[in-house]
Amino acid sequence: MLDTLIQGGWLIDGTGNPKRRADVGIIDDRIVEVGLLADARAARTVDARNRLVLPGFVDGHSHSDTTILVNPLAQSTIRQGITTEVVGNCGNSPAPLRPRTEAGDDPLGIGGRSPKPWTTFGEFLEHVETTGVTPNLAWLVGHNTLRTAVGVVGSAVSPDQIATMRLLLDEALDAGAIGLSTGLEFDPGRYASTAEIVALAEVVGRRGGFYVSHIRNRAKALQPAITEFINIMRQSGTRGQVSHLNVRANTGAADDAWARAVAAVERARDDGLDIQCDCTPYVDGGGAPTAILPMWVTEKGRLQAADYLREPVLREEIKGDCDRYWAFITRGDWHRIRIASSSNHPEIVGLDFDQIAALWGRTQWDCLLDLFVEVLSREGHVGYIGQLFTEDHVMTNVQHPLFSLGVDAATVATDGPLKDRYVHPLPFAGMVHYLTHWVRHRRALSLEDAVRKMTSMPASRFGLAGRGIIRPGAFADLVVLDYDKLDDVATLERPVAYCRGVDHVYVNGVQVVNPTGHTAARPGRMLRG
Repeated sequence: MLDTLIQGGWLIDGTGNPKRRADVGIIDDRIVEVGLLADARAARTVDARNRLVLPGFVDGHSHSDTTILVNPLAQSTIRQGITTEVVGNCGNSPAPLRPRTEAGDDPLGIGGRSPKPWTTFGEFLEHVETTGVTPNLAWLVGHNTLRTAVGVVGSAVSPDQIATMRLLLDEALDAGAIGLSTGLEFDPGRYASTAEIVALAEVVGRRGGFYVSHIRNRAKALQPAITEFINIMRQSGTRGQVSHLNVRANTGAADDAWARAVAAVERARDDGLDIQCDCTPYVDGGGAPTAILPMWVTEKGRLQAADYLREPVLREEIKGDCDRYWAFITRGDWHRIRIASSSNHPEIVGLDFDQIAALWGRTQWDCLLDLFVEVLSREGHVGYIGQLFTEDHVMTNVQHPLFSLGVDAATVATDGPLKDRYVHPLPFAGMVHYLTHWVRHRRALSLEDAVRKMTSMPASRFGLAGRGIIRPGAFADLVVLDYDKLDDVATLERPVAYCRGVDHVYVNGVQVVNPTGHTAARPGRMLRG
């Protein structure tokens, strides 16, 4: 007797094999039968006729760790069929924290309060498990977080601080983390030397873990950034993942910069390094534009940087020294940066900086730097969306065989404290957009290959055994969707909306989405390394 029988659907198993008619039988948290199960008996039967039955999507590059405690149901992600997320990317993770962190602090930076203090990575994972969450989560340890936890400021790091960071990283791996992430375009990670990162990555390498990096540059210095990443892998013995390997348009990069970077990755693979990449679904993306500020401005911390920006003479000097990160700003492309959220200025949400300048009667630069002062002084939250890439460039990423398909966003919701946190389609429909836009509309990939790049490819990449595939013995993480009715719904004009067409979602054999919405179930697990 099966617990659940999903019957009559078109099965795409996640391996790249052609779709076929097949039923799926579930007992407890596992798939036990796949085939034509006409005589099977089940406590519950799902009619999947005229629908696709897919493995639950695996987002190998997620930032849901920043919002999962506020949104444990993972509304925006689970409703689009994402059942497993790799979190702690771009150098930031919720733990470990300094021992003095208290319950009244806001260690996740999400504008709420931590309901329970934690210090170690293990304590945090236990807290998440006690809270209960809907998706499965695999965790990386953030390099920026390690630096903050031991009090590193700027580029000066002592041997004792390196030793303490190594110890904290080892403890996190003992608790179940699968690797280390860096965010080398952001503070404080951008101050770290290659030697510092190698010293930490060695801890991961000796345990067979992953080094995952938002590399130092994705513009005119892309090649040195890729070379550094590969050298870190070689010296530390890690497996490596290059996060969202793409090139921002009009930032000074050579026309062939991306092709040369990918060629370097391919040569490294030929030399025996275990290295892959991932990409994002839209030409737009979120970010932290304070990373355009020169390092001399931010080296002594946020408050000092805010003071520099308040001083008129220094502000003018800073404006001429920001040719980095979203460097298209320095080239006058102000229409390419919009406000996704603002706690103090709701009137500018959705506007670009040409529009904001007209509204406020100031220059675009001064509008942006005034907002930076608020953020750096912790006087308010501002979220930004940048039009970062060209359509053709994203297609090239999506099609490349070494690139899995990720989202690069945090889980949010259409109501509650996260309603206005990320006003863009990305967190609501990032995975679905691969199917609606890149498969159905642009025909960049076959349906079966897109599903493989969204399921078994990232799952096998990160060692998530039994995830991202439909076969007997695999975990029952499943999506049933109506491909003809599949619709992002969320658009730039109406950015806060759940997608349509995802009728059923199962996590570890438990139904978490049905045709009426989220079931409020929390069967997700911490996928420990």
